[in-house]
Amino acid sequence: MMLIKLGGSAITDKSKPLTSRAGDIKRLAMEIAGAEGTKMIVHGGGSFGHIKAAEFKLNEGFVDDSQREGICLVQKDMRKLNAIVVDAFREAGVPVASVPAGAITLFDNGQMVKFPSEVFIHYVKLGIVPITFGDVVVDRARGISICSGDDIMLQLAKDTDAVKCVFVTSVDGIFESYPPGKDEEPLSEVGPDTVIRFSSEDVDVTGSMKRKLDLMIEMASSGKEVAVVNGLVPDRLTDALKGNDFIGTRVKGD
Repeated sequence: MMLIKLGGSAITDKSKPLTSRAGDIKRLAMEIAGAEGTKMIVHGGGSFGHIKAAEFKLNEGFVDDSQREGICLVQKDMRKLNAIVVDAFREAGVPVASVPAGAITLFDNGQMVKFPSEVFIHYVKLGIVPITFGDVVVDRARGISICSGDDIMLQLAKDTDAVKCVFVTSVDGIFESYPPGKDEEPLSEVGPDTVIRFSSEDVDVTGSMKRKLDLMIEMASSGKEVAVVNGLVPDRLTDALKGNDFIGTRVKGD
């Protein structure tokens, strides 16, 4: 079993609202289709989710009636992006099922308390690849929360027999500093003892790069093979999925 996270920066142009990288999405779907084994797919929001989520401050919970419009718009736009991703996999010959996180996930005070991974496991048993995505979800205490694709990846890693967890992004891996320097090379391997310098500038609506890395290390600590690759470069994902040497970063656990 492989869990694959298609990051928002790899499948959208985050500088332009509602702009997908359609060609890259189709190629990534083909690369995933060419790798043997069962899979589950999670994708981020990029310019389809983050911009309006930040505009309406949805990460702060339900604090203002005007946020109702924001909830509607973000969920609508995320489903638009999901439809593009689903179509790409269908064209690649992969049978897929869309499973919106906003319809099945429950948070409490910003923490995931219910996520039915058995739904995903059942689809896999049917020979279908389930695809979900970061979304606005109900929160018992705060009204709403943002459930990131990274949150979903961690939960699926806990609840399934996944061996590999591959994070597809728009850069060559994980760097020693954020934001990275102009000529800085990615680290080939990171772990709990790796010292990485984080700037306050790297924070987005789903959390900082530090939090993302902490989640990856937690996955690796449970025995998963965790990798970060650049999805904008052809065959980087293929190499990581097939167990070849790859350009990117391996994440090690405790």
